[in-house]
Amino acid sequence: MAESHEVVIIGAGVIGCSVAFHLARLGTRDVGVVEKERLPGSGSTSKANGGIRAQFTTEVNLRMSLLSMAILESLAAEIGDPPIYRKAGYLFLTGDPARLGAMAAAAEFQRARGVSVDLLDAERVRAMVPYVDGPIVGGTFGPRDGFIDPGGLTSFFVREASRTGVRFHYGAEVTALRRDFAGDLQVSTTAGSFIAPVVVNAAGPHARRVASMLGVDLPVEPVRRHLIMSGPCPSLPPIIPMTIDADSGVLIRREGDRALIAYSNPDEPAGFNTEFDPDFPARIAEPLESRFPAVAAAGLDLRRSWTGLYEVTPDHHAILGAAPGRPGFYLANGFSGHGIMHAPAAGRAIAELIVHGRSESIDLTPLAVARFARDELIHETMVL
Repeated sequence: MAESHEVVIIGAGVIGCSVAFHLARLGTRDVGVVEKERLPGSGSTSKANGGIRAQFTTEVNLRMSLLSMAILESLAAEIGDPPIYRKAGYLFLTGDPARLGAMAAAAEFQRARGVSVDLLDAERVRAMVPYVDGPIVGGTFGPRDGFIDPGGLTSFFVREASRTGVRFHYGAEVTALRRDFAGDLQVSTTAGSFIAPVVVNAAGPHARRVASMLGVDLPVEPVRRHLIMSGPCPSLPPIIPMTIDADSGVLIRREGDRALIAYSNPDEPAGFNTEFDPDFPARIAEPLESRFPAVAAAGLDLRRSWTGLYEVTPDHHAILGAAPGRPGFYLANGFSGHGIMHAPAAGRAIAELIVHGRSESIDLTPLAVARFARDELIHETMVL
């Protein structure tokens, strides 16, 4: 016999757990979360870089980040120590005067919408990040930007949701999703069946397959991303901002006594391949040596490096909202590398949509899946 709930959430990554947490906070506690892995947050969430920033060039991305920051700040006392959200900042730097002009325009756009961001000249950039080399004409710094602990945030959501009665079912891979004769949605999994009038698709890189079970064409593709760990870097300060070379796309941040290095390969094909590409380090060698020589000198520790999957949409913006023509089916997908930073906002927005019939915290209209059919894609220029 199927287990019945008011809401079933497919996926116990940070997005699904955030939805469950916010539903419980709004009083909807008869919630079941099904997850194909054996632990929450052990899929793409566990492979994330964990950055959070409001330095975006689209209104909706910016608003999502500001809402997430506000939620995390409001939960800080509950979360306690160690903090999950650390405001180390994001620094974008460049040696290209034309690119700096675009960054200055972006900073003006951001400040007009309540984002704390400073435009820096070359001298201030070098003073802030003395470990950076090469030509610099300036940059932008967001002091409220920083890092989220993906596992810590997911665990907090799970703990608090579970306390109020939300049930988590692990090792439960979805095998079928259908509407029954009464109009409810039935979710069949490898660990049993579940039934609810409302189902939320928070299946990360597997979201397209789940949506297709109800005949929904969801333009979400998995794309591999590499994160490379350096050797020990004693010359770097113990706390540094996420430091992005806007000219090459290579970025670094602190990870203990080492540096974590990231770069989004524009030629990476879509697919579920998570094997580490042995040729990938060669792609970042030159920009790493010229821009971050202390990190390059520390060497690369490939044994501690890893890959994960972005869930990417054609315009690199999330899909949030109800699925057209599928009553009770909600989408929280396609975050395109922004899932950790936007999880608090997405969870609240979807919970409000389910409980109140509309998102009260943020306008989700720009993120509706229907934008793709209408060819109303959103264009973000600050994609990492």
